[in-house]
Amino acid sequence: MKRLNKAGEAVRTFVDLRQKGGCAVPGVWFFSGGKLVASADRLGPARMVAPGTIAVSASGRQWMAVGGDPVNGAAGWSFVSPYIEHEPVKGDAVRFNDNAKSLKIRSKLDAYLDYYQECKGVLPRTVVLRREQLFTVGALPGQVYKGVRLEVFV
Repeated sequence: MKRLNKAGEAVRTFVDLRQKGGCAVPGVWFFSGGKLVASADRLGPARMVAPGTIAVSASGRQWMAVGGDPVNGAAGWSFVSPYIEHEPVKGDAVRFNDNAKSLKIRSKLDAYLDYYQECKGVLPRTVVLRREQLFTVGALPGQVYKGVRLEVFV
């Protein structure tokens, strides 16, 4: 059997201890930077936690809160592997796809951001992409990339 990451091992220990003691087992534990910060009966909306927070269910499934910002909360949940260590996120918690189309869109986005910053001296607050572009790169509307919020054109 594969070895679980630190959050998975911690949850397994919590579940074992609580079941042996006859206590109720919460449904989800939340970790931020490797530290347990909360537990709840269910996962709930991502806006309740900061981006980069790892949620681990009693069954071992794990999600990472992505997008958004620390003040307004994350934009959504992204399923992550319970076998890989997830480093604390400093800033953006966007996990892009690494296929050819995604890399092409990201390179054009980076070029646009560099051009904008060169002309205006600051980065734009938001960048609007078509829905299929956002889906191709693997981002959710409202996620922050290099300090810029990605939004979808409706």
